[in-house]
Amino acid sequence: MSKYAKTWWGQRFIAALEGFTDSGRLARGRSYSTDNRIKQWLLQKGKVDAKLRGNTNPYYGVYKEPTYKVSVQMTHLSEVQWQKIIQRLSQRASFIARLLLNEIPENIEAVFAEAGVHLLPKDYRDFKVACDCPDYEVPCKHIAGVCYRLAGQLDQNPFLLFEMRGLASEKLLRELANSSLGKVLSDAKSNATVELMPVDSFYTRPVLTELPQEISLKSFWQGQQPLPKSIEPSQPATIPAMLIKKGGDFPGFWQKQNSFIEVMEDFYLRMRKNTLKGL
Repeated sequence: MSKYAKTWWGQRFIAALEGFTDSGRLARGRSYSTDNRIKQWLLQKGKVDAKLRGNTNPYYGVYKEPTYKVSVQMTHLSEVQWQKIIQRLSQRASFIARLLLNEIPENIEAVFAEAGVHLLPKDYRDFKVACDCPDYEVPCKHIAGVCYRLAGQLDQNPFLLFEMRGLASEKLLRELANSSLGKVLSDAKSNATVELMPVDSFYTRPVLTELPQEISLKSFWQGQQPLPKSIEPSQPATIPAMLIKKGGDFPGFWQKQNSFIEVMEDFYLRMRKNTLKGL
């Protein structure tokens, strides 16, 4: 498995690239996936158009630092094939739930196999690439660099994989919204923004109240009403930490190799234990 992608679908994407490219070329290509090399990045309609900073190379007659144009896309599925796939996806609650959490179900290829296709790339025939550098090998190190960068974005947003196959995420959500199960996914992934409410302070401020003229010592120390003798145990959430899980295992700010969701689950568990000890 490649260490340059974190999710299993990112790993599969890189594995397809490594399957038909020599290791030396890939090693050089990884260095071209950084911000220092990528001058421009545009991903739209399932195609990446990028501009990369190259190196001077007198052997090829390149004496001034060049800028190379690179394009990477995957073969698109037909409209008929997508309709069959969407119909089957919208009938499985497990698929809807995983997609809701920004994850691709590991058995999703079974749905695509029923339509005679596959989602994740298997070999070079799943890619359409181009680069205007003088290297005649395909993929060159610049194309490899773009693919490594793309694999990192797939980790954070698996819906890009559907776009690379020719189905925009907006259209996928709109089609799934026609079913009762798919509406859950559509609502959760909508771009509706929550209106921010202004506040006077980030902290809770004390509210001054007037004291009564006469104060009973008994009510002062014991309160106006007796405290309950027992506290009902709290019920765990039906879908715990939904807001965190919607971001996926590897959100954009999370640069570690381990799952962000697993770290937060452990954190919540330890906090809950500490809270119960104090009761």
